[in-house]
Amino acid sequence: MTSTTDRETLRDRTRRAVRSELIDAAQKLFSELGFEAVTVDQIAAAAGMSRRSFFRYFSSKEEVVLGKVDRHGEAFVRALSERPDDEPAWVALRRMFDDAVAYGSDPALGQHAAEMDRVIQSSETLRTGYLQRMQHAQDLVAEELRRREERRGTTGWGDVDAAALVAAAFAALLTSHAHSQASGAAFATTLDEALAAIARESNANGEA
Repeated sequence: MTSTTDRETLRDRTRRAVRSELIDAAQKLFSELGFEAVTVDQIAAAAGMSRRSFFRYFSSKEEVVLGKVDRHGEAFVRALSERPDDEPAWVALRRMFDDAVAYGSDPALGQHAAEMDRVIQSSETLRTGYLQRMQHAQDLVAEELRRREERRGTTGWGDVDAAALVAAAFAALLTSHAHSQASGAAFATTLDEALAAIARESNANGEA
């Protein structure tokens, strides 16, 4: 099975690692000091690099915030590419979210994620960028899903099929996370329930 990670070069992996380090350093500073108070110089210093080096990876501190969305998208694609080919598409999409569920379920990490969400929601520019990046992430996952189903020999599949399934899965992820936070229910449980509801209603409609 050829995965997305197999096609990465060493330079790609190095760049991704440095970007991740900058994102983590920035997130910690944003949590401690607030988004507006943090400067590019502070982020660069926290990551052990110069201001000039920072701009090799990000054009602004806003891009660092949105870069976290890109990182999640890349992680989803990798996770999906590593799922065994004998899994049905809907099951593979659920398992693709395992790391996201673990992250969101961890009290400390979940708090950091909530703080970053507040940063994004505080800025119209960041909100717009977030929606664009999320759509891009879904597009990448849909392309990986389409390739996967071709590998599996699934017939009748096209770009619309993959995009629709991925959009439904992401909608379930966001809805179940919000419900988990509001109700205190386990994130994994609410996600399973949301995905099961979509699958159940899809089957019911297909039989009608």
